[in-house]
Amino acid sequence: MSTKAHHSRFFLGYRWPAGSRDYLARRRMLRRISGVLWVVLLSLLVAGAIIYSTNSGGFTPAGR
Repeated sequence: MSTKAHHSRFFLGYRWPAGSRDYLARRRMLRRISGVLWVVLLSLLVAGAIIYSTNSGGFTPAGR
């Protein structure tokens, strides 16, 4: 049997430690990661909506 048989087949498996084999721990980790991704995505959408909805037409100096 090859010595690589027990290694991760993941592309960058050598960079990150192997995930937990415990089903509940793995599920908590995935839910935490997906929660962070949702917060980032929604924050970007709200920021984009705020930026693009304020159609100010640029900066005008005082007195004009």
